[in-house]
Formats: sequence, structure tokens, C-alpha cells
Amino acid sequence: MFTHFILTAATALALISIDNAANAGDFADVEIHGFSEDGTRFVFEQYGIQDGSGFPYSDLFAIDVASDSWIKPSPIRTVEKDVADGFDLPAALDDTRHSTLQAASDAGLLSGISIPGTLVGHNPVTELNADPHHMRVTPRLIVPAGPDPMDLKLEEVSISSSDCAAYVPDTKGFRLTMTYRGESKVLNADKDLPASRGCPISYGIDRVITYYPAGKPPVFAILILIQTYGFEGPDGRYLAITGQF
Repeated sequence: MFTHFILTAATALALISIDNAANAGDFADVEIHGFSEDGTRFVFEQYGIQDGSGFPYSDLFAIDVASDSWIKPSPIRTVEKDVADGFDLPAALDDTRHSTLQAASDAGLLSGISIPGTLVGHNPVTELNADPHHMRVTPRLIVPAGPDPMDLKLEEVSISSSDCAAYVPDTKGFRLTMTYRGESKVLNADKDLPASRGCPISYGIDRVITYYPAGKPPVFAILILIQTYGFEGPDGRYLAITGQF
């Protein structure tokens, strides 16, 4: 069903940066696979080259939008460790992504995922004048902007982790609040740190994607960039917060 993927220019630049910057961490690239037509499911993938080991990796997440929970057997994670010195890095990453997507397809996680949604806000980590803790967007393409913006505020909170204490004494969780049409709703409020996050040191709102399915409530996916303690510097990974308006 799947053919090998061609790396994006952004990925190629990321690989060059990893080769040239000895103190640089690994920030994953993101592929938004999209929503199901009825807006009940959302799928995205993060991928790249691990700092330290140099192994290609690909993680795919399928999410039940209404409950904001993973759909098993997601997440599907592939790390290619069987690589020889001098291996073709782009080809190895291409193969790793192919393996992840094939496994996701075999598990039915990509069935019906066909709607990319609308990117209504994006604060990449490279945009230095952006506020990673606050984003205010119009949830659909209306120009001039409509009267009901979505206002997102992220607050970092210190949460200790015994697994990370020797490396990062001040690990972080986060609280995310959305205000829409005069109503505020807490979308996430960490009380402890999931092991899947590693040792997080900061968070930021990366992007907001919305979709308005016919005859059903509109839905959103908010990607949060997590910076974690890494081998050669901070690493960047993503999680998604989903829900209905």
C-alpha cells in the first residue's frame, strides 16, 4: 500500500544541522496525516535522527478526538538500530518511516484518515518573536477574522521525577487552557509526568489544526512541543491535545 517516502527539504536541512552542530539536540519533524471524515480520529507522525546514537526513528500517534486518548495499538514506534558505519542516512530514515506506516496501516489506524484539516496557527521553535505559551487564532478561514477566536494559554509547572533527578532537577509538566466564546476549559493539567515524555524541561504551543465535519461538531488538534534533556542538547518531541468545540 505504501511506497518509500521522499524526505522533505526541512528534513534534509535537519539532518545537515545534526551533522554540523556537535552540541545540537534532535528536534523531530512532523507529518500531519489528518482526521477521519467524521472528525472522530486524528493521526500524526514525528520522525528524525536520534542525537547520540544517530539511529533513525518514527513515531505514529492515532488519537480518539473526543476523549483525547490514544487508539491502540498506537503509538507505533520504530527505531532502526541495525545500521552500519557509512549507511545512507536519508534512505535509512525513509525505510524507518515506511515500516511505521506499514504497521499502522496493517493495524487499521490509517483507515479513513483523509482530511488534512486547516492549519490556523503555527509557532515553530525557530520563530524567536513568537510566544510559545500563548496563541490566539481564528478557528476557521474567515477574513477578516470572525468574532469568536480561540485563545490558548500554556503554563509550565514544576513536577519532580525520580527518574530524571540526577540529570534535570527541575522537570516540567504543563497546564493548557482554551477560551472560546466566553467559556474557558482546561484541556490538560499534569499532576505527574508520563514516562513516555522522558525528562521534559519546557513546553510550547506549536500549532493548531481544525476541522469542521459536515453535520457534526467542529474538532481541533493542538500540537505541543516538548523539549527534553538529550544526549547532545535539548531534544524536541510532540504530543497532541484534541477535542471538540
